[in-house]
Amino acid sequence: MTISPSASDSSEDETRWLTATEAADLLGVSYNTIVNWENAGRLHAYKQRRLLTNGQHREIRVFKEAEVRKFLRRRDPNEEDEVAARAFEMFEEGRPIREIVIALRVRPERIERLHDQWADFGGAELVITPVAKRELERIIGPFVGVAEIVERVAELAKKLASQSQQP
Repeated sequence: MTISPSASDSSEDETRWLTATEAADLLGVSYNTIVNWENAGRLHAYKQRRLLTNGQHREIRVFKEAEVRKFLRRRDPNEEDEVAARAFEMFEEGRPIREIVIALRVRPERIERLHDQWADFGGAELVITPVAKRELERIIGPFVGVAEIVERVAELAKKLASQSQQP
């Protein structure tokens, strides 16, 4: 561990110093991974005096945020999990499979399988395509969400029932 006067020096305010826990949270790794990287010399720890919640000062290990950020994983846009997440987001937006295949550059069969999985997880219950929304709003008026559609349809059904009972 390096003892660095700059870690607590106010002249270097633009440097953000992270604790091992903060670094782990930023990177999505465990605290032990940060310690292992430090022990292997991949990350360099400094000491900094910090005020604790009990009002006392204590010297703790900190890391330069810029150095920690170098470990952020770059997501491969073609990675299987990334494609699934991006496809699910597009399904939520109501975009058609053809458009998703073009945007993600993935075979239609794969997108169809992802669409089936998305629907199995309840996704289809959440989306009204833009075309369907326009048509429904033309018929029942503007709405926000499925609950409001149900209310409007119930009101219309009630009105129709009362009109059909009048002579």
